[in-house]
Amino acid sequence: MNTEAWIIDPEEAYAQWQRDEALGSDRRAFADQSIIQHKSMFSRFHQYLVAHRQSVLTYGTDHLDGFFEHLAHDCLPGTTTRLRYLKLIDRFTRHLVNLELRADNPAATMVARETWPEDEPVPLYLSAEDDARLQCVCITGHHDSFKELRNRAIVALFLASGVTAAELRQLRVADLDATDVRPTVFVNKHGPRIARRIPIDAFASDVLAAYLDARQRMPGPTGWLFIATAAANPMKPDTLLKCVRTALREANLTAADESPRLLRNTYGRRQLIAGKTNEQVSSMLGLSSHRTATRLRQTLDVPAVR
Repeated sequence: MNTEAWIIDPEEAYAQWQRDEALGSDRRAFADQSIIQHKSMFSRFHQYLVAHRQSVLTYGTDHLDGFFEHLAHDCLPGTTTRLRYLKLIDRFTRHLVNLELRADNPAATMVARETWPEDEPVPLYLSAEDDARLQCVCITGHHDSFKELRNRAIVALFLASGVTAAELRQLRVADLDATDVRPTVFVNKHGPRIARRIPIDAFASDVLAAYLDARQRMPGPTGWLFIATAAANPMKPDTLLKCVRTALREANLTAADESPRLLRNTYGRRQLIAGKTNEQVSSMLGLSSHRTATRLRQTLDVPAVR
């Protein structure tokens, strides 16, 4: 491999190394979906370094600490996100040391101190009964304003497709197809999550079709599907959170995590109950790993609390 590529275009050099040489801990080549996720993770680390006037050839322990402090805002306590990034950084930095492009590996000491958590947190979700109650909220009621219809459609789409908050904010009007018998939504690649077209569960069809019709009749300078103002600005994360909380209150429901993540987990679990495999559910959620689907499947064996 041409070592100059790591100097000129580190992200392309990393992609080439992943395709041609890199091996996992089992000494096997990485699967295609794993490579996609690894490239996205490397790109995030590289862009952080560039923003701080460093490169993969020059970063030190202080830059690594800064990156993980930055990453902590997106990591739930108890998850393996930090460790997976650390192992990735350690792996490619060892490669750079072997190529004599670096003299040291700042990640090595940190990896030695880290351990995989024995138990990942149990994902939060709505029971099948509570899921049905929230679905009823999504499909009933008169909407006196565009805002009310929009908020109801947002919750319906979260619950009926499993998209993340970040993905929903990036949806364009053209991404939602509500004209077919079974509506779908196209989600572009976002971070490590793969692009996909998701069939929308039937209960959300009417409210999403009504919202799409109202949205298409609104002139505006942007093509965002869900808009926050008359200027057609994209939705703010806090507003999406309020939409979910309001809908839960209407259904007389409460949860420890009243965020779009709760509805995403509920959607994934619903698909497992319907007979989907872990691989199918992971694909519907845009995940290259089956870890989330596996954790959700484990909840199916938990007896109901009487």
